[in-house]
Order: sequence, then C-alpha cells, then structure tokens
Amino acid sequence: MFVWSYIQTIIARPIIPPKEFLLSNAEFLEHQSNSEEPSRQRDQLLRIIADKHLPVFTRGMQNSIRVCQICQLIKPDRAHHCATCGICLLKMDHHCPWVNNCVGYHNYKYFVLFLLYGALYCCYTGSGSAKYFVDFWMEGVSDIQAFRFHVLFLFFAAWMFCISLLALGGYHLHLAMSNLTTLESFRAPVLAGTGGPDKRAYNVGAARNFCQVFGNTCYLWFLPVRN
Repeated sequence: MFVWSYIQTIIARPIIPPKEFLLSNAEFLEHQSNSEEPSRQRDQLLRIIADKHLPVFTRGMQNSIRVCQICQLIKPDRAHHCATCGICLLKMDHHCPWVNNCVGYHNYKYFVLFLLYGALYCCYTGSGSAKYFVDFWMEGVSDIQAFRFHVLFLFFAAWMFCISLLALGGYHLHLAMSNLTTLESFRAPVLAGTGGPDKRAYNVGAARNFCQVFGNTCYLWFLPVRN
C-alpha cells in the first residue's frame, strides 16, 4: 500500500485550469496596459468573468482579481502557479521534491495515504528491530559485533521517520478536515464581499471536508484510487 500510494502520488498528472479561464492576447495586453490603474484593470477582469460566467470568488491583495502573469489566465479559486512545474494547477497544496510532483486536487488523497502508510511501515520496521536492538546493545551478543551499527541505524532511522511521517500525515489530515491547503493555512483566502481573510472560507464541516478529499465510499478511503 505504501509503494502503491507513492507511485500514484508521482504519476498523477496535475489538473490545470479549464481553457475558459485563459485570457486572449488582446485581453492580456489590455490587462497589462492598465497596470498603473488598478480600478480599470479590475473592471476589465470583472467584465470578462461576467461574460464567461466564471465561478471566481477568491480575491487577492486589495480585493484584486487574481491573475497569473506567466500562464496568462484568471486564476480559479484555490489555484496557484507552481514555479517548479511552470503551470497553474487546481487546489495546489505545495510542490513536493520527494515525489517530484505538485500535490494538489489531482493527488492529495494519494499523498496523505503515502504519508500514513509510510509511518505505518516505519513503525513496523522499528518494532521488528527493537528486539535485536535490545539483544545487541543491552546483552552484549558477541558473535554479531559487526552488525551492531546496522541495527542501531535501522532502529533509530525507522522511528525517526515514523514520528516525522506521522506528524506530517496528521497535519495533512487536519488540513483535509478543515478544507485547507498548506498555502491557505499560511495565507487565509479572501472571498469577494467578505471582511477579509478567513480560514473557514471553504469549511463545510469536518465529515464533508474529509469526503471531498477521500470520497463518499468509505471502503475506498484506504486505497490510493480515485473515489
């Protein structure tokens, strides 16, 4: 399950914003030409959003419409640009070098399962080596002196990674049940017409938040499959 989750996290392709969010060359040039006049820039983007019926409610600094200057598009809610991948992706959480992929809408469930199964695997390894660790280092078994360092390393490395992965997995479970991404946990989203940043902007209750990530079929929660 650990390897399966890991592979799924790696191979899942990021989901980019639909083409409706792209700005035409003329629209982008107009947007750029209004850079010194934020009010005109905002009015232009609001007009485009209304004409295309785009579901955009998140706002940026000073109530501005969020635009990616690199991808030349209006950012959908919760979408962000990844400098490493060079694309905007939906519900971006972070870019993870350990899986050489962005973590977001397309693979967040797989990533959380990867962390939790990794912690379970390390716990199993650490527990399995505990007896030998005690025998080698407390009772002074002499016929396997050369293997003492290996047992010591395995025991401490397994528990170190177990604790680290468990803490990270628990943190991401908390984020999933709060309907937050890592980026949103550091900078709360701002919705149009609200008083300011609100970390509960997308919160619909812990159970429903969890099901948005893991799906409604409970026996598939533990499998790294789309649900």
